[in-house]
Amino acid sequence: MQLISDFPWYFLLLCALLGGLGSSALYLVGKEHRAKFSKPLRWTLSALRFLSIMLIAALLLAPLVKRERHEKERPIVLLAQDNSQSLSLSRDSAFYRGQYPEKIADLVAELSKDYEVRTYTYGESLKEGNTLDFSEGATDMSAALSDLKSRYEGRNVGAVILSGDGIYNLGLNPIQCAEGLPYPIYTIALGDTTLRADASVSHLRFNKIAYLGNQFPVEITIVANKLKGQQKQISVQHDGKTIFSKTLVYDADHFSTTEQLLIDAEKAGVQHYTVHIAECSGEVSTKNNSRSFSVEVIDGHQKVAIVAAAPHPDVAALRQSLQSNQNYEVESFLMGDFRASAADYDLLILHNLPTRSGMPSQLAQLPKDVPVMFVVGSLTDLSRLSSLHLGLEISTRLNKINESLPLYNNAFSFFTLSDDIVKRLEKMPPLTAPFGDYRLSSNSQSLFLSKIGTVNSGLPLVAFSQKEGVRYAFICGEGLWRWRLEDFRENNSHDAFNTFINKSVVYTSMKADKERFHIEHKALYRAGEEVVVEAMLYNENYELVNEPEVLLSLHSNSGNEVSSFSFNRTSNAYGLKLGNLDAGTYTFSAETTLAGKKLTKSGTFVVEALQLEDLDLVASHSLLNTLAHNSNGAMLYPADLERIPALLKERDDIKSVIFTQTKYSELLNLPWIFILLVLLLGAEWFTRKYNGEI
Repeated sequence: MQLISDFPWYFLLLCALLGGLGSSALYLVGKEHRAKFSKPLRWTLSALRFLSIMLIAALLLAPLVKRERHEKERPIVLLAQDNSQSLSLSRDSAFYRGQYPEKIADLVAELSKDYEVRTYTYGESLKEGNTLDFSEGATDMSAALSDLKSRYEGRNVGAVILSGDGIYNLGLNPIQCAEGLPYPIYTIALGDTTLRADASVSHLRFNKIAYLGNQFPVEITIVANKLKGQQKQISVQHDGKTIFSKTLVYDADHFSTTEQLLIDAEKAGVQHYTVHIAECSGEVSTKNNSRSFSVEVIDGHQKVAIVAAAPHPDVAALRQSLQSNQNYEVESFLMGDFRASAADYDLLILHNLPTRSGMPSQLAQLPKDVPVMFVVGSLTDLSRLSSLHLGLEISTRLNKINESLPLYNNAFSFFTLSDDIVKRLEKMPPLTAPFGDYRLSSNSQSLFLSKIGTVNSGLPLVAFSQKEGVRYAFICGEGLWRWRLEDFRENNSHDAFNTFINKSVVYTSMKADKERFHIEHKALYRAGEEVVVEAMLYNENYELVNEPEVLLSLHSNSGNEVSSFSFNRTSNAYGLKLGNLDAGTYTFSAETTLAGKKLTKSGTFVVEALQLEDLDLVASHSLLNTLAHNSNGAMLYPADLERIPALLKERDDIKSVIFTQTKYSELLNLPWIFILLVLLLGAEWFTRKYNGEI
């Protein structure tokens, strides 16, 4: 423990001098006490008063107490196990369900003697625990490795033990994601590497969105093993009709070909297509001979204008993100170059507008039926923006900025972002937001709050509002271009940033129904994905309410009613989880009653029949070996599990770490200081009282 003060050390002498003067004047110089008390008693009382005054004076200097705490952390070993269906479909499935979990339990018990062991399973995502049921319908190894990296950033991780068959069918290449990890990866090679007679639709590449009257490309990759000499037909079907067919000749034991098609988008809505390969005799599995995909055909484009007060890299980031979605036709302008009519666009994005120097004449009066997204920055005239009364008002008297980090608002209900996207966005660098007092209207919500340093300010960073049926968005800060770069640096893609911008734009540009009853859902769900539907209800003032009950009836593609559901109320809207539905096309109708008036909505969505784990059952031990080799680890087989503890002990870089935690606290806040003062003053008072003076 160490005392620290902003004042020089000789100030303590002044405190002692003050204590000496006070005690002397009271007990040693004054005639009254010299007459009443004996000399030893006067010196005792003087000493008590001296210590009290000196201590109080020293506390006025606000000294700090520096204390250091040392903690020893054992190395952490992370065990992540493949829990996907491909292992249950392999020839050794009985071993993986019976003996293998016992071997893993023995390994965990042995490692726990020297290390802190954390166990996980992975498939579509990483989950805590050690329970294996091989039920995951997809495998994303890159997400598992990235999640482990983010969870244990800065911790004393000694090694990762990754078990699996090396087959991944979601996400990025795990070898790329493992680059730069500061700890070794030990892989346990499971599954069967034997090539067996099988043909499969290996890959499908297509645009999820197409436009009515246009053609959209589809790329189909066919792989066939040990079927040399056979020839079979590949076909594509839509609405019960064959729109493409071709005969394939398997001219090699390991055959692979890619077919590129152009399909006409003739009907609006979600269109369902099926690719099928005729079955061959002797195939180990026929489940992977068919794959389905769905395309949302949209009737018409949306025009977006980005108008900026001055050149800024944010404009390029926004434009590139929106251009990744074919649904948008994007144009960007500087303020002085904007000559078009605002009413010609489906959405306006105003960067640093309105400014103190004004607005373009075409934007002087914003059209009441055109949604607007505001990017508020250093050039924005905050008073003029507030005077528009569109849902956000900012008042300030200081021309300052805050470095604002994004913090997701769990109460946000206008649309959803996946947990993975939220985690990525919360790691983005800060936006430079104007300093001031932020006020949101009652029908507004914040998607992200502003975190300044480590403190949640509660101020909106990204918010959405609605006024008279038109939606508005506010991004309170500049620096979106840093988010786009950081997303690529961390994840080798712009997916998180693009998803954030596109979902924000989709919600804002969607014109709200005057009926005030809205149902939001995805057009496409993958088999095994939880189907979530949200509802929003507005009163006559277009304020969100959720008092009335909202009911939903769900119908399968056969037209028979599947079930009826009641929405759950959220903070000011409604949500409904329908669970995992079977593949097919579903229609729904929702109804509620508001102010005595019955309101209804209907819609359609598709659950795709995509069994990713059936597509490839040949284990990729070469990938597991590369992962281990690149990280200075090793690949082992289940029979060698008992070697892992010895391999870890041989390493010099896996050892315990001692952390030193330094804590500063004011001396005044220590309880024993208060107790000491009470004892000194109490002893003086008791002594005076005992000797006949109060």
